[in-house]
Amino acid sequence: MKNMTLCTRLNASIYILIALLLSLIVTACTTTTAPSNTVTITYWTHVNPPVNKVEQQLIARYEALHPNVKITYLPVDINSLSTKLTTAFAGGSGPDIFNYFQSYAPALEQRGLIAPIDYTSFGVKDENAFAARYLPSIVNGFSYKGAVYGVPHEISSYIFWINTARFQAAGLDPAKDFPKTWQDVATIGAKLTIRDNGRTKQEGFTPTLYNSLTDILNLDAMTHQAGGSLFSNDGKVATVNSPAAATALQTWADFAHVWKIYDPSLSPASGGVDLFGNGTAAMTSYGGTFEVSVLQQDFPQTYKHYTVGPWPRFANGPDSGADLYGFGLYVSKTSQYQAEAWKFARYLADNGDTYFRDAGLWLGDNATLNGSATRDFPHWEVFKAAFSSGVFLPPLTHFTQITDIIERAIQRSVLNGQSAQASLDQAQGEIQPLMYAWRGRQAASYSSEEEAAFR
Repeated sequence: MKNMTLCTRLNASIYILIALLLSLIVTACTTTTAPSNTVTITYWTHVNPPVNKVEQQLIARYEALHPNVKITYLPVDINSLSTKLTTAFAGGSGPDIFNYFQSYAPALEQRGLIAPIDYTSFGVKDENAFAARYLPSIVNGFSYKGAVYGVPHEISSYIFWINTARFQAAGLDPAKDFPKTWQDVATIGAKLTIRDNGRTKQEGFTPTLYNSLTDILNLDAMTHQAGGSLFSNDGKVATVNSPAAATALQTWADFAHVWKIYDPSLSPASGGVDLFGNGTAAMTSYGGTFEVSVLQQDFPQTYKHYTVGPWPRFANGPDSGADLYGFGLYVSKTSQYQAEAWKFARYLADNGDTYFRDAGLWLGDNATLNGSATRDFPHWEVFKAAFSSGVFLPPLTHFTQITDIIERAIQRSVLNGQSAQASLDQAQGEIQPLMYAWRGRQAASYSSEEEAAFR
């Protein structure tokens, strides 16, 4: 009996030992397989402290909701992001998802580096259902060759700003005398300009200069207002020396050389916001929603005495405002986690109220446009109307080179007084070979009318 009891105990001990070993094996297997179930998504964006703070908070919430997903977040200086992306893609790597200026994206789309949007991640079947989230014109800015590649993530447009104290000091009524046309800007600007011994103490008006991005946006918008365009809608043909473009640039130059309400020597590379903010300029055509907080934080005196209105138009011209521009969320075609990246993009896009309330950023969505987050924002109705009246630049695969060429054309006229037509004729001659080179790779997609534009 003792032997049987002993054997029983030994057998029981063996069974317990085996059970413990099996338990350890299962635990070990579980521990080693867990990381393989974790998806790590790399997200690159540009440095923007208020937005970066918001996104860090959103990422923490997303990871809490999805324990198997980890987001590696990398804000990069905006001037370095394009080079960093290009270098990474050339080396066969790069982020899974990235925030990128929408006018830079066509060059990557043309090379097949960006994946079209996965509509199912947004709970919709097709482009029309996805576009319903936004204003009609918004999704066009994130499309290429009939497909949508980017999720709108930061949309802006310029409106017109005046210093009400400067108006009143000049005997003007800020409400009644607010300029509606570019001729009004010239006439009213003359009353606001102050000089002392030939030196400008107060500009009547300051546009932008020395910034190729903002300057092409302004020239393109004024060209539309004059009844034309700088490029065809598909970005294949340049018409930068059209009569409408010449009218737009000549008007810009005449502010300095004919009406003398604008002194280009005062213009900083940062655009008109500094001159308007510090009181040197009484009016500016530069600034979106972001300028409200800039004035409030950096220029409190002007913040007390500003008001805004629609961008001026050309008399009897089309009712078109300033250009739209912005950033989008794009997913790399080489990412092995495209589905998860699109789900994360959808999560960010669904938090439009948070972005606007905490960082002043509008994602282009209708929900925020008409929601409680924007309702009390200063002059929101003016901004809202601007978003509805503007258009995006078309997709340009040589965007950086083209903007540099147009910036030189603007400066030839605004700084040196060269006629707008002559300056733009030169620019057309410089841009045309870029278009032709691209045409050589895409020849089959050109019509006979487009072929004629190159001759």
